[in-house]
Amino acid sequence: MYSNVFYRGQLEKYKSITSSISRNEGYTINESAVFNETVDMKSIEFTDLPTPIERLSKMQHYGIPTRLVDLSVDPLIALFFAVQNVDDDSHGNVYVFIQPEHKLNDKRIKLLSLLATLDTLDIKTIKNSFSECYLDEITEEEIIEFASGGAFLKHSMELQKSNERLYCQKGTFAICGNKIIGAELQKTVLPLDSIEPTMQIRIPFEHKKAIKKELDDKYDINETTIYPEFPSVADYLKEKYRKINFDLHDAYNILKVQDISHAGARRCSIVAVLNKFLRIEEIKQIGIQIIKHYKEKNDVVWVYIAKNGDDYIMKNWMIRGQWIRESLEEKFKPLLIGEVDELGYIWRFEKSYSTLADYYDEYAFVDDKILYTQNMKTFDEFKPHYEYMLNAFESEEMKDLEDYAFDNSSKITKFFLKFGDYGHSGNEDFNKYLSNFQEIALQLDNVVLWLKKEELNIRSKRYQISKCLKDAKLNFDTIQEQSLYWKKTINLSDEEYNEIDIGKIERKEYQYKQTIPINAAGLEVTFDLTISQNSGNTVNIKGETNLFDNASLMISLKNCNGLLLAQNKSLVDKGQFDFGRLGKKGVGLDRGKYKANITLAIPSVQNKEFVQKAGIEYENLIGEFVDRSGLGPTVSYTEEFEIIF
Repeated sequence: MYSNVFYRGQLEKYKSITSSISRNEGYTINESAVFNETVDMKSIEFTDLPTPIERLSKMQHYGIPTRLVDLSVDPLIALFFAVQNVDDDSHGNVYVFIQPEHKLNDKRIKLLSLLATLDTLDIKTIKNSFSECYLDEITEEEIIEFASGGAFLKHSMELQKSNERLYCQKGTFAICGNKIIGAELQKTVLPLDSIEPTMQIRIPFEHKKAIKKELDDKYDINETTIYPEFPSVADYLKEKYRKINFDLHDAYNILKVQDISHAGARRCSIVAVLNKFLRIEEIKQIGIQIIKHYKEKNDVVWVYIAKNGDDYIMKNWMIRGQWIRESLEEKFKPLLIGEVDELGYIWRFEKSYSTLADYYDEYAFVDDKILYTQNMKTFDEFKPHYEYMLNAFESEEMKDLEDYAFDNSSKITKFFLKFGDYGHSGNEDFNKYLSNFQEIALQLDNVVLWLKKEELNIRSKRYQISKCLKDAKLNFDTIQEQSLYWKKTINLSDEEYNEIDIGKIERKEYQYKQTIPINAAGLEVTFDLTISQNSGNTVNIKGETNLFDNASLMISLKNCNGLLLAQNKSLVDKGQFDFGRLGKKGVGLDRGKYKANITLAIPSVQNKEFVQKAGIEYENLIGEFVDRSGLGPTVSYTEEFEIIF
């Protein structure tokens, strides 16, 4: 799908992708001296390498600081570099870039490599040096444009002659640009961070050793094949045959043991949290140790292992284990969570626990004082609804209860959503307390639902509503009784509580970033709708678009107040789509104005055939209907219509 894909693997502890020349200020301000002195001292080495970029490539091979950043066009090579140091407890990262590729003789590459040779970076000097070096002209505008950003070199045999490692590593480079203030180039060499990677793949520390072994066993990718020099053999053999002993003593704590037996089988579930960094094979041994302890008295054992307390709260497991007694009747055996290994254990290794942990830390967990204040102040607004509905029910004023519930149903639902959106605490017990706020709103929401069930008689409704309000009272009492305890526990003063304005608190939300350059000659998306009214005041909506075939479109039909009335999907086929008959809950629409909103959802949920043409970031779609904010790129088109009779 893409030919211009570049990969880089490195440890996560290095927070920036930088060239070696920019890692020390002394290197940076003396970049031209480093370049020119190297050429002078080893002139024979550079005889057949006349251009600055070829010479920089040679220097990079020998570890001389340059403005180049090592890349590979092979993802497995990048993966090797991400996991190479198995003893470092930092995670590994593979960065994926989809960027325009440039040949060695590209004007942009010529300029960026030339800058490394110049002691003075004024525009006049650069123009003269460019003309002298390449017998070609360059404008001031080109200098400013090319120098301000990095560029990716096309993988080529021509480049490999200056650096033999490039052949082994299927390597190439990105070449970094310079900081520019106004129209003046600075000595500062920019990191590659200014170009956002299309994808960042994390390899958790726990899996690095296992992945490195698999790269060696399956693909013959190891130190000796990556580095052609003889010393790499020593590093490879020492690591391959080194014996590692690990001690599981005090390596974990069991936080929860739950008996979930039924008449057909004795079953238990165990949750453990690690106390230190361990590799995945060591964590698996913990799982085996736990299962062995519990399997004698059970027919089925599940074990869930989290890396830390926060992951435990979010149920973000690193690994799940399962054991089922072989003699257990088939009808009582649970579904397997994975493949059975040679010892009879079943394992499920979660792929995304590490990145999920980062996501939860950044977007889910909130300061306890903020959480308490948000929930309690919102509860003060919610409380009158609870008290009114409870009093109406206890007074047997069912008509009054029904009228009030129907009039305020949307408000009650919004309270439920608010309570659920405030976030999580790192304290599990505090989270249990906070859950009462959303639970009480849920119970009132359920009261509304029971009141709307026309098929139930009044007696049945009263019974169901009484259960909801009984549970709501338990939540209400818990909130009231424990409020001072938790306020004191989290050290929240009255002054702090009063100063926190919950209306001004903004939750941090994930914001999509476009990483693949948008194709200026891309498809400018168009829609042409045909909306026809049927005799029963339903509508048929179909139309034409220039979107590629197999685009999955969603239509949302809303009234003038924004209330959603109907939805349906349609695939684009030969430029046409048809959402069929739409109406309010299957019946006709009332007289008035409506909006038909058509959306093309993010690429990850679209058909592969469509994404291959539109691009994995919709970089081949342009125009006023394309939205690149929120969780990802989407397309949205809205048209108003009116039901007139």
